[in-house]
Amino acid sequence: MKKLLIVSAILIVFTMSNAFSQYSRALSVDPIDFLVSKVFNATYEHQLNEKNSLTIFGSYYSYSDYWAAYGIGASYRWYLTDVFDDSKTPIEGLSVGPMARVSFWDWSGPSYWNWDGGTYVVIGAEAAYKFNFGNWFVEPIVRLGFAVSDIDGLDYDPFGGGVNVGYAW
Repeated sequence: MKKLLIVSAILIVFTMSNAFSQYSRALSVDPIDFLVSKVFNATYEHQLNEKNSLTIFGSYYSYSDYWAAYGIGASYRWYLTDVFDDSKTPIEGLSVGPMARVSFWDWSGPSYWNWDGGTYVVIGAEAAYKFNFGNWFVEPIVRLGFAVSDIDGLDYDPFGGGVNVGYAW
């Protein structure tokens, strides 16, 4: 499943066009979430116009010996460059917007729990600040999501965060 996510991210990168600015695309991963929670997150961002972008992200979760999942999601970002600093280029600085994610969970633990896994659908919002260093960037991100579905035996935490590290071009 990890290979499918990586191949998908690479295909998306090569099929999108560079139409707006010096940094109109970005690809990133969250190494802290991977090291702390065993969650692999990869994000592709594509600029839509001067102030907006679309992100597509894929995840692979391995929270415990028994729960594992893969998921895909998207967010729409408004860059608030006029509010703080007009010199920022698109896909740089503070952004906010809605997000949605679908995760497909699998339970491989003891059968006496009678859990099978299932699908989590989450909708919510995110805020991020992208610090660019040439083509490289660091992006702290905070998410607030609400689960639309429920899975027996698995709790959902509405608050999420991380630090994406990536390359913009």
